[in-house]
Amino acid sequence: MRYCHAIRAAALALTAVAAAVLSPAVARAELLPARETADVLPRGSFAIGVFNPLRVGTWAGEFEVNPLVMLVAPHVTLRTPLKVAEKPGEWRWTLETGLSLPTGAWRLAKPLGLAGDLVPSCKVVGDDPQRSGSCERPGWLLAGKLGLLISKGFVDAAGQERGTLTLRAQTAGALPLVGDAARPLHAWAPVETQLNPELGQSRSQVRVAYDHAVADFLRLRGELGAYLLGRPLEDDTSPVVASAYLGADLRTSTHTRLTLGAIYWNSDRHQREESKGSDGYAKVERVRSHEVWPTVDFLWQW
Repeated sequence: MRYCHAIRAAALALTAVAAAVLSPAVARAELLPARETADVLPRGSFAIGVFNPLRVGTWAGEFEVNPLVMLVAPHVTLRTPLKVAEKPGEWRWTLETGLSLPTGAWRLAKPLGLAGDLVPSCKVVGDDPQRSGSCERPGWLLAGKLGLLISKGFVDAAGQERGTLTLRAQTAGALPLVGDAARPLHAWAPVETQLNPELGQSRSQVRVAYDHAVADFLRLRGELGAYLLGRPLEDDTSPVVASAYLGADLRTSTHTRLTLGAIYWNSDRHQREESKGSDGYAKVERVRSHEVWPTVDFLWQW
């Protein structure tokens, strides 16, 4: 009899758990919001990640800076809402503008700058000023960007915006103030794509992403991107870069989330392959490079 009571109690407990999971109250639980959409932070809100920059919601829109590089490369990005959704599922439009003065980061050595790694350190100029012309470090540049974000939500039967489609179009470039633009890095695709405007070249991009909540604590995100990078006339590498991202966001507390994923890059990095032709002779041809990078971050928002 004792075992029957135990089995009955376990069955009742499982029934209670199932009812709680399937109840309308749980179905109406607040979903983890989508990231990198046309929505801006409300006034007085903040968001930051271990690697993601600091975002601040103000009366003028959303400001973004990266505290780690602000001292050596002053910069700011402003996102201004053009059309705000009054209810879930409506279109949102946001204007994105930004300015930066990146040259300090190129001229300082580690740990503050990147001189000697991605660009020449130019230490030889201190010993022989006449050799300054052989140093190809970037001059003083004012880099800027202008873009548009458009998002459209998809509402479920409970009236919650479970899916979000976002289009981002942006162009970026630099205005030389003193000195010349540096040569392309020909580095890894994500580094090359991100830093091309800060080296005095240009970058245009179009990215399409879809973010879907599979549970109130979990979102899946996919994104496709196409980039056109400016190149000097003598550079024969292809300016076209493509990317594809797949990842997940997991809520870890009321104000934190963990993001995990991977991104694939396709670009021209002077890679060559040797093969044997039909005539039996070896031939060398240029091929595009394929890179896969893991992505991980821990984000706070309050």
